[in-house]
Amino acid sequence: MGESERRVAVAGDDERAETLREAVRATGADVVGSTPVDATLAVGDAAVRTALSDAPPEPVIPVGGHRLAFGLDEVTDRIDRVLAALRSDPGPTDRPVDGVARVTHPVLAVDAGTGPVRRAVADVALVTAEPARISEFAVGFRRGREESFRADGVVVATPFGSDGYANAAGGPVVEPDGGLAVVPVAPFSTRTDARIAVDRVRLSVERETEPVSLVVDGAVRETVDPRRPVEIETVDRVEAIVPGATGVRRAQRSETL
Repeated sequence: MGESERRVAVAGDDERAETLREAVRATGADVVGSTPVDATLAVGDAAVRTALSDAPPEPVIPVGGHRLAFGLDEVTDRIDRVLAALRSDPGPTDRPVDGVARVTHPVLAVDAGTGPVRRAVADVALVTAEPARISEFAVGFRRGREESFRADGVVVATPFGSDGYANAAGGPVVEPDGGLAVVPVAPFSTRTDARIAVDRVRLSVERETEPVSLVVDGAVRETVDPRRPVEIETVDRVEAIVPGATGVRRAQRSETL
């Protein structure tokens, strides 16, 4: 694929997106607004969420302040190298080539049983509606394993979301293809563990004492009824082109995609 043959979409409406459009054009690639495209550069939180959630067949290149995203200056200065990754065969996620890595990212389906099935790219949480109010939660894993604990909430995070809210709650930072981090939020017991699920987990509220909200990618969606399961499952995987040194940049803990 020659430079002039590449078709690249740039998602985002602010000045950062226009800067990237100019940088892409300077490489000889076409900036297009419709399919088919060879890659989508997604600039900013909202554009990254939408691009990944849509699970396009072409790679997504996230641009923003997150660990698995390029900074604006970084991607602008290295746009030739980033776009060159489009013609390379994907390799193992832990082998960056020329500072650029091709990885796969999970897209989650979130089914609370009472409304539309929602999609998530960063994290899904059950949290008590009032801060610092403890409820009881159950987490079901594959092969029938289940654990319960008292806490302010519980969060399930993808690799993209694992260095945000889940990490602030004490969970691990997960590398691409590393699974889903399942982390209690402010647990009553000091012996409650964070765990890694492969691709599926079930959450439920076991007590009626406090209202509990379902939060998907930082947005409150609904109140969860006690003992009604919330099923979370990987339903798509999106190829993404990210900085090769995936362990260097850390998101601010207040950020979500």
